[in-house]
Amino acid sequence: MIVIFTFSLLQIIVACLVRVYLLTHKTYPKIKIRCHYFYYKSNLPTTYFIIKSKRLLSEQMNAYLRDIRARSEQTNIIIICNHIDYEELYRNHYRVFGVIDLTNNKYLIFINNQTHFYLDSIYG
Repeated sequence: MIVIFTFSLLQIIVACLVRVYLLTHKTYPKIKIRCHYFYYKSNLPTTYFIIKSKRLLSEQMNAYLRDIRARSEQTNIIIICNHIDYEELYRNHYRVFGVIDLTNNKYLIFINNQTHFYLDSIYG
């Protein structure tokens, strides 16, 4: 299961990139994609893409991270945002699998390469 949230244009782009990745690697029917946050109860690892936008405050993102980590240790969390506060992530021990930092590079090809890199690491 792959969960991509919060609602924004970047969410739609990332969902399309993930779907293309799954189609090209012939794993699309096996792995479902959801575009809203909910806790998925399963023994299989779940991957969360959290897109921090202007509508998602840092406190809300931290609440999502705490909730995800409290429910499962096997989940992979990938954060996509501008100006990530790395100290806060490490200080609170959120164990994030990856961060796609868009501060210096906001091009679609960069987002595509980073998304495929993390998906290859998980599902490849």
